[in-house]
Amino acid sequence: MTPASFIRHALLVFIAMSVAAPAFAQEGEPTDKPATSPDSTATPPAGEATEEPRSSEEVIGDLPQDQQDAVQEAIEEAETPEGTTVIVVPPPEAKMREYDPSEETDQEAEAEERVRRDVPGDELHPKGEDEMMGDHIVDRGDIKFRPGKGVEINSADDDFQLRIRVRVQFLWTVLSGEVGAPDADEPSEVQNNFRIRRARFVFQGHAFGKHNQYKLEIDPLRNDNVVLDYYLDFTKKRDIQVRIGQYKISSNRQRVISSGNLQMVDRSIINAEFSLDRDMSIDVRSRDFLGKNKMRYVFGISTGNGLNNPQFSDFSMVYLARLEYLPLGIFRDMSEVDFARTKPRLAIGATYSFFQGANRVRGMTGDSFDDGGTANYHFAYVDAIFKVRGFSAISEFSFREGYRKTIGENTEPPGCDPTDPTCLPAEQTAPRNGLGWMLQAGYLVPNTRFEFAGRGALIKANSKRGATSLTDRYATTFSVSWYFARHPFKIQADVSQIWDPDQESYSKGATTFRLQLQASL
Repeated sequence: MTPASFIRHALLVFIAMSVAAPAFAQEGEPTDKPATSPDSTATPPAGEATEEPRSSEEVIGDLPQDQQDAVQEAIEEAETPEGTTVIVVPPPEAKMREYDPSEETDQEAEAEERVRRDVPGDELHPKGEDEMMGDHIVDRGDIKFRPGKGVEINSADDDFQLRIRVRVQFLWTVLSGEVGAPDADEPSEVQNNFRIRRARFVFQGHAFGKHNQYKLEIDPLRNDNVVLDYYLDFTKKRDIQVRIGQYKISSNRQRVISSGNLQMVDRSIINAEFSLDRDMSIDVRSRDFLGKNKMRYVFGISTGNGLNNPQFSDFSMVYLARLEYLPLGIFRDMSEVDFARTKPRLAIGATYSFFQGANRVRGMTGDSFDDGGTANYHFAYVDAIFKVRGFSAISEFSFREGYRKTIGENTEPPGCDPTDPTCLPAEQTAPRNGLGWMLQAGYLVPNTRFEFAGRGALIKANSKRGATSLTDRYATTFSVSWYFARHPFKIQADVSQIWDPDQESYSKGATTFRLQLQASL
């Protein structure tokens, strides 16, 4: 007998014994033959014929049909050219354990299940409610990580999603000279400063379907507040979608673009002066109006109190309308850099906003009026962004005009000692009327991660129709960026010169150097 035949017969005998073993293991069944000791030799009684060994084909024939097929297939696949046979028994197929509600450990779920058992009423539940409120299993294949987007967790039915992202910016600033206006981006006392410019924790996704979206963004470094955004988006209808909560209202484009997707270290000086800010709002919008891939709109109303100030004592509100036209099709216009190196793309937007009863000199931001009163403001914005083959350009025009609505009762300017005879009574603060314009362009060098960019900006007071508290200002900025992993991981450096006409020349303005590292995980 060859080794291959011996192995095959031994294996088949083992299989046959395994099949027959349950019959011998039954309790209480008498045995026909007395048991023998392990070292005794079984001798058949006289006159009885010795049973011939069964062939492998006979043993296989006694097996169930599915086992016969499996053994035969294993033998055929294991035959080697030398004639030996190796049988490999595959492991059982892995199966995902089905969810069993009886194993639920949550106390509230157990209590609810007891109530449902004790009080009949399932037939009164809305259709599909029990499935909607039940567990939505998360498969490990639906958990992924993407740079800049963070960790994404999806339910197996795609009805629920949670994305968790962390973004940090480290900024080093060196300032030489006087900044000029006290409300500039960098205060005049900063000479050499290293700080964490921004730290953001973002939680967003959807619940009970892809069209019910949410976002929560917090900044633990801010002294005045922590929560930046918290809103809901209802996007089921393409042409009429609703957003409600606290978020950036759609004033100028550069304000709405995330600070993590900028081409330079920070936004232009006209953004700080003219843009509206985050506010408690509700609006209707469309990201692709009529499905033409060319139009978007936003119509909204907000309280006008600004960030984390939801209560208000009157019904003075902010009313806003914005239209956008994208003649070459919708594209990623919420990033200032053309990483895709696309064919020509263009987006043009225009916004009008009426701010009723603003109690700050710039609307939602800036200092309060010295006399404690309010103003009505009209805002207008026109902006455009263009991209082609790594080149990108963005331009914005901003306009603000208003009049004092109420004069406050404050008769003393801030910090004035009423016993000091030199302390003059507070004067009525004029509205901050004027306009601003900026042009910015950059080029992402082909086959590299380098980008060079430049920007010019100006702010002009408008006193033709009345007094204004705005002053003229000019700025130029030049930057270089190295994108390790596009916007999520980058280092940027820029040099800015800010001056006003009172300083007589460009060289006598303030020079600011900034170096910033951003990491978004």
